[in-house]
Amino acid sequence: MKKLIYIGLLLVGMPLIARAQTYTDIAAVSHASGNEAIRSTASTTTESRTHYLFTIYGSIPNPKVSFEEEHFLGGELTAKWNAFNQNYTHVYSVSIGPSTSNTEIVKPAVYNAVNKVNAYYKKAVKKGLVSKEEAIRKLNHIFDCANVICFDDQSEPFEHAVSKANSPEDIISLFDCVDIKVI
Repeated sequence: MKKLIYIGLLLVGMPLIARAQTYTDIAAVSHASGNEAIRSTASTTTESRTHYLFTIYGSIPNPKVSFEEEHFLGGELTAKWNAFNQNYTHVYSVSIGPSTSNTEIVKPAVYNAVNKVNAYYKKAVKKGLVSKEEAIRKLNHIFDCANVICFDDQSEPFEHAVSKANSPEDIISLFDCVDIKVI
């Protein structure tokens, strides 16, 4: 009976032990499509906030887009907004039946959170609640984070946290806890 309890505890506890990571235990992730960037991730808890570290070798993924959509704040954000949309949405044409297309969203929790924050800043800048410079600075960081997270295979803790965030302010504070280390 003791052996069965011991084996049961091992089976339950082993995934929890194997899942633990710290800044020193950075796990390598696969190559991104279109460039030679390798990403890795780790998270650690300091005080009451969890910080997420995403390391990228090379540059932040910036795919070529077939149709550029102008971002409401313009400038550099337009390129990052288009890269975000290109990275997170994949359109497939369906050949059976009427000619339609199907859109797949990669990591929908992150995609929806970024779109929610983008809409929040659009309204806040229009109403004068947030300065244009502050919105550009915050969205610049959020788009960079999202474009790195898109290709990261070990971003589940962040995806879970962002799916639990209720308001745009919660999402923004969560992205403030993300650090990108470019090597």
